[in-house]
Amino acid sequence: MPAGKIHKISILGAGRLATQLGLAFSRKGLTMVQVYNRTPEKGIRLAKRIGASFTSDIRMITPDADLYILAVADSVVEELASGLRLKRKLVAHTSGTMRMDILEPVSKRIGVFYPVQTFSQNRYVDFRKIPLCIEGNSKEVEEQLAELARKLTLNVHLLDSDRRRVLHLGAVFSSNFTNFIYAATEELLQLHDIPFSLLEPLILQTAGNIKQGNPSQFQTGPAVRGDNKVLDKHREMLADRPNYLEIYNLITENIIKNNRRNGEL
Repeated sequence: MPAGKIHKISILGAGRLATQLGLAFSRKGLTMVQVYNRTPEKGIRLAKRIGASFTSDIRMITPDADLYILAVADSVVEELASGLRLKRKLVAHTSGTMRMDILEPVSKRIGVFYPVQTFSQNRYVDFRKIPLCIEGNSKEVEEQLAELARKLTLNVHLLDSDRRRVLHLGAVFSSNFTNFIYAATEELLQLHDIPFSLLEPLILQTAGNIKQGNPSQFQTGPAVRGDNKVLDKHREMLADRPNYLEIYNLITENIIKNNRRNGEL
């Protein structure tokens, strides 16, 4: 495709991100040409939702799209790319960790289209609130991907592969790790018939604090206060949960170290 706007898109993958991107593009009036997925059931379902054709045969991927998005798990990107040959078609992956140049065997025109968000299969996603990070192997590709991204959100950022990988690491810390802590908390509360919902106002307030300044300035709790009696009591309560005790000690020790470094203790 010569330099110009992206109107027709094919999606490779049918998981959570592929589904949400396909639906978002479709809502914006873009033509969804084809869905490719190795397992037909999910792929056919997505194709029907967005008005696209479907194939599970990589050799049958149509050449008619302006953009091919590889919205698959990181572990699959390289394998999928090894079977694609799309010459000068625009091809992008959505990974936060894979380098852009992994697509070089696929096409002369490659890029990255990385939304910084966690997705579910059927829950509506408002892309207007989501940062989209793009990268391209030429100015032309960057401009095309940026224009497409701005159809979904004004929160568009040009980020090279190295910086994107750092951002993804931050996403794992702030989202995946945090959600694990929520799940562990719910388990501990359920043992004593305490509803997790009692913590929702605290969780939302803590999350909202990031809009007010540096997260470190809002750190509270017994580790910040140096309240060893409370810390020891918590450790006793976790004695029968050694995995959670290990996490508790590691995080507590690092909160104490950070506050000492900042002159708080």
